[in-house]
Amino acid sequence: MALSDELRNELAAIVPTRDCDRLAELSALFHTAGSVHLRGRGEIAVHLDLAGPAVARRAFALLRELGVHSEIRTYRQRAFAKATRYQLHVAGDEAATGLLREAGVLDQRSRPLEHPPKRVVARSCCRRAYLRGALLGAGSLSGPGSPHLEMRTASVEGAGFLRGIAAAEGVALNVVDRRRHAAAYAKGAEAIEGTLLAAGAGDAVLAFEERSVVA
Repeated sequence: MALSDELRNELAAIVPTRDCDRLAELSALFHTAGSVHLRGRGEIAVHLDLAGPAVARRAFALLRELGVHSEIRTYRQRAFAKATRYQLHVAGDEAATGLLREAGVLDQRSRPLEHPPKRVVARSCCRRAYLRGALLGAGSLSGPGSPHLEMRTASVEGAGFLRGIAAAEGVALNVVDRRRHAAAYAKGAEAIEGTLLAAGAGDAVLAFEERSVVA
């Protein structure tokens, strides 16, 4: 199994026990893998586009725990070996928009925000939950040759926000602008392992180290 898949499966099995952590993880999922669609008359619909079934189930459960209904659908990508992707469709009803505003995904006029306000990640546990959500939503891990960990975002501002969160947890990330998207990334074993540990992915760290030794 690819390191990215192992990482997502491990993180998807972590169930936050605090509401603040649930909110932070949900915020990161939508900031890295979400999209907002205008439907006219001020109505919106929100989608999450995710890489695997474990992540889709985690996001579905997270939304349900916070009182919002969603529907899981699948489709096949046209590229990348026609891999199956998972979409969560969330109707923009009062409960959903209220939750997404609380999570810092939407502003008071239901417009998408580049990143959440600082209150969403005020605690260390919330910052770690946000990193976990970003890895679940748009994280990738490769190695051992040229080890690389990154979390994609729609904007440089979003990637910079991730860098700031990681720095507050003692981890150094870099930011790159790739025109169509941006990313917060780490190269080198120390920075990668620090990010994984901050997000709670101890098994992924062991798998990464084992492959590095074999290589």
